[in-house]
Amino acid sequence: MDERLIHAPPLEAGDLPWFNAVRPLDLPDLKGKIVILDFWTFCCINCIHVIPTLKRIEEKFAEHVVVIGVHSPKFPGEKVTGNVERAIRRYEIVHPIVHDRDFKIWNRYAIRAWPTLVFIGPDGYILGQLPGEPNADLLEETLHSLVKELREKGFLQGNAAELIQPLKPETKSELSFPGKIAYSESDRQFAVADANHNQVVVADMDGTIRHRIGSGSVGKTDGGLEEASFYRPQGLCFQDGVIWVADTENHLLRKIDLQAKQVTTVAGTGDQGGFLRGVQAAKQTALSSPWDVSLHDGALYFANAGTHQIGRYNIADDTVEQFAGTGAEALQDGPRLQAPFAQPSGLTVGDGKLFLADSETSAIRSIELGGQGKVETYVGTGLFDFGDRDGVGREAVLQHPLGVHYVEGAVFIADSYNHKIRVLDLATHEVHTVEASVDIVCDDKRCTRLWEPAGVLCLDKTLYVSDTNNHRILKIDLDTEKTEIFIG
Repeated sequence: MDERLIHAPPLEAGDLPWFNAVRPLDLPDLKGKIVILDFWTFCCINCIHVIPTLKRIEEKFAEHVVVIGVHSPKFPGEKVTGNVERAIRRYEIVHPIVHDRDFKIWNRYAIRAWPTLVFIGPDGYILGQLPGEPNADLLEETLHSLVKELREKGFLQGNAAELIQPLKPETKSELSFPGKIAYSESDRQFAVADANHNQVVVADMDGTIRHRIGSGSVGKTDGGLEEASFYRPQGLCFQDGVIWVADTENHLLRKIDLQAKQVTTVAGTGDQGGFLRGVQAAKQTALSSPWDVSLHDGALYFANAGTHQIGRYNIADDTVEQFAGTGAEALQDGPRLQAPFAQPSGLTVGDGKLFLADSETSAIRSIELGGQGKVETYVGTGLFDFGDRDGVGREAVLQHPLGVHYVEGAVFIADSYNHKIRVLDLATHEVHTVEASVDIVCDDKRCTRLWEPAGVLCLDKTLYVSDTNNHRILKIDLDTEKTEIFIG
């Protein structure tokens, strides 16, 4: 045997939670199979991009390849087992996952980055390691050759699918992991990104659902409101009978015209793209996980989360351009084309600026829409600086915020992994918690604490909150501090 080969370290690491497995698994259970360990964390956009690739591998090589997710959390909120279970359901992951909450397995395998794939042969020896997002076609081609070779040599045995036991389905609800919520004054209606139903919901002032747009099936078909299809839309804005949609997992921007009753694609190719550069034809520009959109002065700004950039769709001339961000993942202010961002996930326009939730740096930042396009950071100091604290400027600490909404000199923040709503006063830079979002006062016994809210909207001293992991929209009266279930 080649002495340079390294035997894979054990997966057993005490009483770690397992999901989608018939039992906790270790290397003896995996003998005779090719194993792919996916070191990931559910906040990470690059990790999310790997999930469809792994699903494709699982389906193609169901008998001989076992994919095991090793969830190694970055944020404290990701260490909570219940939050991991919710993420598995949200991304519809069916392969076994071990929650490596204290990085024991991560350290044994000397992992240095999310995501990283480790390949283990049927004899338990490591075949290789691949950090970053793999090329799906190349990975499938390589595995096809490897499976063929090992099967011919008689090294593969057993049925890998027998190790898998997916989570039981949840009870159906009106909404499923809702993303952003928007309101149109002219239409007097709300729009909600009903992400895991692959639909956009339109509701009236009473919270009654009037339209479900999209067939509910995964797809990217344009057409009538009921025939069109989406794939986990996250962001939207609503104005004058038109809903603009960040169709996140399709890597598209879509337009819903309620009067014409049509859904059309306005930007993106349907494939995941690289960095935004310059100005290009909108439908010939591949986007990367657009997470939110905001409309201003004839342009649709979008958070291109997958490349850590902000893009702009120019409606009149049907082009897409790089508006801000170099593509590097970091926190640094400066002119908009020179300042890096880190997985921007929420957008809102106000006071001549585009405000954004820069989720991986737990930051709230803004970009001037005129002048020099200066980027300014109000809250947040870096990729690994996060917590739960009110204060002024950098004294305040958030944890992976996803949603923002500007109103009258303030920015309301969906502080997702802290399960609360906060407010940034732009005059004083003070951040304070909306106590009614923490200590819920509600006449409905179904009301519970917020669970990873992804969106927030303030309208006439009333907050509308996408209570994402509880599959509903909550309505919080800021005067009475009472809460009610608006949709769900």
